Amino acid sequence: MNQKELKGIALILFGMLLCLGGGELNHTILHSFSDFPFAVLGVLIGILGLYVVFRKEKQGK
Repeated sequence: MNQKELKGIALILFGMLLCLGGGELNHTILHSFSDFPFAVLGVLIGILGLYVVFRKEKQGK
């Protein structure tokens, strides 16, 4: 595996953590703020990670 794939996998895992911990993050970190959609943010970060993992490298590199 190269660095690009590892960074993409790290983004996917971070997105999963945001999705799973969204409710607890709202209660502990943002107790005076209305509910922030950490799950949606996690899904978007996970999609970005999938793009990084599966994009094709240019032939010139």
